[in-house]
Amino acid sequence: MVKDQSIKGRQTQDRQTRDRQTRRKQANILLHICRAISEAGAPAHRLESYMLVISEKFKLEASFFAMPTAVLASIGEDEYSQRSYMIKTDPNDINLATLHTINEVINELESDVIDLDTALKAIKDITSKPAEYPDWLFALCFGLVAGGFTTLFSGSWNDVLAASFLGLLTGLITIYSKPYKYLSQLLTPLAAMIVGFSAITISHYWQTIDHFLVSLAGLIILVPGLGITIAMRELSTGHLVSGSSRMAGAVTTLFLLSFGLALGYLIAQSIYGETAVHKMANVPAWFNYLALVVTALCFSVLFKARFADTFWIFLSIGLAFAGSSLIGLWMEQPFKSLGAVLLVSIAGNIYSRISSNPASVMHIPGIILLVPGSIGFNSLSAMYTNDTMTGVQAAFNAIIIAVAISVGLLVGNLIVPPKKDL
Repeated sequence: MVKDQSIKGRQTQDRQTRDRQTRRKQANILLHICRAISEAGAPAHRLESYMLVISEKFKLEASFFAMPTAVLASIGEDEYSQRSYMIKTDPNDINLATLHTINEVINELESDVIDLDTALKAIKDITSKPAEYPDWLFALCFGLVAGGFTTLFSGSWNDVLAASFLGLLTGLITIYSKPYKYLSQLLTPLAAMIVGFSAITISHYWQTIDHFLVSLAGLIILVPGLGITIAMRELSTGHLVSGSSRMAGAVTTLFLLSFGLALGYLIAQSIYGETAVHKMANVPAWFNYLALVVTALCFSVLFKARFADTFWIFLSIGLAFAGSSLIGLWMEQPFKSLGAVLLVSIAGNIYSRISSNPASVMHIPGIILLVPGSIGFNSLSAMYTNDTMTGVQAAFNAIIIAVAISVGLLVGNLIVPPKKDL
């Protein structure tokens, strides 16, 4: 009798030990996922919702508090046995492939295709995997996107060539400053200063470009239009700390870009004197569509998307462009942005429901054409030249467009709820 009780006691103890080990592994996976999707660019509302869904699958009581540079997590079997964790994250560029791969790992774990140890190893491998695309391709995409946006800003052939060169220059500065801590901290004003100086220099010797336009296009990848939009989305969904800090970071980036550009102009004009703006004939209409195709391909690289997702990125950007153009025949901003984003939001959510993939694969590339970063940049540039009223009006327009995009995404979720929160 005593022997049976002893055996049962050991079995119970062994089972409790296994349960504790399982809970530790599950908590470890949750923390690694938190870090990975935060550093892949997931906003607070998506990260917190997605993590809660996974916690429920693991039958854990958990709560998460996401910010752009950290995630606070409390995880346990119930609210009285939770442990608290603070994960310091390094905010990086959008990485759609990471979001997609983590989603696949979680799907396989839920379906019992893989166990906890395999899932944890897979997630660690994702975060340590080297870049899929080479640095020279990233730099080239900076230049091609700059040229593509010049056509959207009604530029000429000469503007497209000059902007492509300046975008390539920005890409090279961005890539080769990363290994150096203090140089990378100066990336934004340094790149803007070099681009501003180069634009005036090109305009002085080759007097057939609009140096304001090519400067903006050359820096377009660094302009935080997406950051402003995500911040507004976070604020509108009640994530006030994350939204406020992200908005502060985006506005600071705009100030740094504007300051660097003004400094570059000042240095160049002190050497060459005043340089007039030269407007040439716009590129033909057919080139806009070619530029759209090239831009979509480049965003696949810049957002580190899988090659298999390229079609969906094309579709998303095409919907945004077509929706904005058609709705613009009847309505002005911000309502045409609202309508275009609504189309992108619904399409992305349908894609998510059909494929079980993250809706972000379509949402982020689609809204990138509509974000108000260039308007905000023009706002501060106008203020630097003492044109205060124009600057204030442009800033107001940028905020209203960001609000319209946020509302469009929310309404899209209401009409067609996404299958995945990621």
